Amino acid sequence: MSISQNLLANADDLGLNTSVNKAILYCFENGYINSTSFITNTIFFDETVDLIKENPIIINIGVHINFAEGKPVTSHLKPPYIRSDGTWALDKINKKINILTNDEKKIFISEISAEIEKALSANIEITHLDSHFHLHALPCFYHLFLLVAEKYKLKVRLAQTYNEGNYLKYLYRVLINNKFKTRKCNYSDRFETVSQYLKTPHLQNKTEIVEIMLHPDFDLTGNLTDHYDANTIKDWIKHLNKTLDKIK
Repeated sequence: MSISQNLLANADDLGLNTSVNKAILYCFENGYINSTSFITNTIFFDETVDLIKENPIIINIGVHINFAEGKPVTSHLKPPYIRSDGTWALDKINKKINILTNDEKKIFISEISAEIEKALSANIEITHLDSHFHLHALPCFYHLFLLVAEKYKLKVRLAQTYNEGNYLKYLYRVLINNKFKTRKCNYSDRFETVSQYLKTPHLQNKTEIVEIMLHPDFDLTGNLTDHYDANTIKDWIKHLNKTLDKIK
């Protein structure tokens, strides 16, 4: 299978569970992806480290910073961002407007760093950062991710670059993406959904580096799927097969 040299097909959620891990490895083995992002705060951490070390085909590994599910790596976060059971309170974190105090900014920076350090301490080479539910693109978080990325010399996923019809949202994304690019922290030149990439042919012929996102998993019948949108991976593989036929 052939992926264009200017394309990063990233599998999110490595480390989420065993099924996802097996699906992501399968996708690397079959040439469907060439990049992935590792969630380091799950109970599957050790299993995932072993998977990476036993399979050098898994490359371009980022950390998928997780402020959304499970528990943080650090112990300093407090309500409203953490529930009484110690798990993330996504409804309090995933807001367009959150005003963080200076102390809260330091605590979130510490959590981002700790999730990265967990991978580094296992001798996993890390290339980039992104986040569960794209929380790194929120107004209260994007500059924190920039600071941490610069500290660790990592790249960061851009906000999605197409216009969904909401002009204010589009302008905001342009603004923060320009900040990532100005600081030379951008993992790609554009970040698109698979559907947007496939229906926009001129993107496939540009020299810009484009990142797309997939969520590989196996369904209950053992078939490869995308646990976010089942059609996404089907459409992507169909596109790759067409590309391969043209090459032949």
